[in-house]
Amino acid sequence: MKKKISLLAIAFLFLFASAAQAAPAKNQGKIRVYLDNQEIKFQAAPIMKNGVTFVQFRPLFQALDYKVNWNSANKQVTGTYLDQKLQMTIGQKTAYVNGVKTSLQIAPFTDAGNTLVPLRFVAEATGLPVKWDAKARTIKIDREGAIDKATDEVKKLYHALEEAGNAKKLDAAMALFHSKSPVLAKTKEGYQNQFKYDLHVSSDVWEVTVAGTSIHAFTSVTLERSSGPFTWDVTLHYENLLKKDASGAWKIYDLNQYDTEYLAGDNLLDANPKVPEAELKAIRESIDTQYKGFNEENGPLLMSVIHPDSAFYEMFQNSIAEGIFDEVNFNLTAEAVRPVFFQGEETVVYIEETDDADGDIINTTSLYWLKKANGQWLIYDVLELE
Repeated sequence: MKKKISLLAIAFLFLFASAAQAAPAKNQGKIRVYLDNQEIKFQAAPIMKNGVTFVQFRPLFQALDYKVNWNSANKQVTGTYLDQKLQMTIGQKTAYVNGVKTSLQIAPFTDAGNTLVPLRFVAEATGLPVKWDAKARTIKIDREGAIDKATDEVKKLYHALEEAGNAKKLDAAMALFHSKSPVLAKTKEGYQNQFKYDLHVSSDVWEVTVAGTSIHAFTSVTLERSSGPFTWDVTLHYENLLKKDASGAWKIYDLNQYDTEYLAGDNLLDANPKVPEAELKAIRESIDTQYKGFNEENGPLLMSVIHPDSAFYEMFQNSIAEGIFDEVNFNLTAEAVRPVFFQGEETVVYIEETDDADGDIINTTSLYWLKKANGQWLIYDVLELE
């Protein structure tokens, strides 16, 4: 009898142990997905299938800032961001990343009307590392870490551009651009023009994002004249797209200059160069001739003091031909005329202007850049100061 009870007790012990082991698996909490420290909310809970976590495609793509498209006829999911494109088809293990075929361990599928895609594949295809915490049943997509790493890469590259720019090394500068960049020729021409001047180059980097095999960043490059021929100090603002070249090094692939900020620092505005009296008189005569041309609506007189290489030359010609004097009245006078730069056959003049042609007084402060041509001072460029 004791033996039977012992066997029965053992049977109960085995039954209890099995139930105890099965219970945690049955009551495991749902999988949570975090993009950095922010949880991505899904209407349908993530599903683990053969070790692969599947989630609703739309909330995932939108959290990653990808534009979402669903083709119901082809049952195809597409996510696009900048120059990146990710495509998957329900029931197919073949996916495409920027047109390149890749294989999936398990095909995307539908469950209760929801389209589910493999989370790790999507995140890593968008350039973001993924970490699975089995104990906490959480998946963390580390976008912040990826951005920090990408920011360091862009800063390193632009530091090298600074060094090449300050040393006027064209080959060193161009080596930092991708060999397949569509802006190579234009960029080379820009550096050749830049190196005609003695400039101090500095840069800044901000708003870096990671997009699959690309880095997107906003940058600025400041060029400040240090000596030699005159040119405006400027900050050039760029939108960048970086890609790795064949060696695996990050290079600038595309570059769009979207703004130019002209700088007029105190060093220029407070300068008081010595200008020979005869030259000062000739400079003032050219300025007054410009005003007389505007005020008397005399196009030929106005054009006589505009430098033929100036960007204003063709603009003024076209405006005069199109009848600007029939539409706009001028009564320009100069309240102050003071040279702030004078070197050889170039000068920059600080001028406070007034225009009261229509009864309203309009005051402006400008810097006039004049160059000598055939012994005459001609207006080459004008920078209006705020």
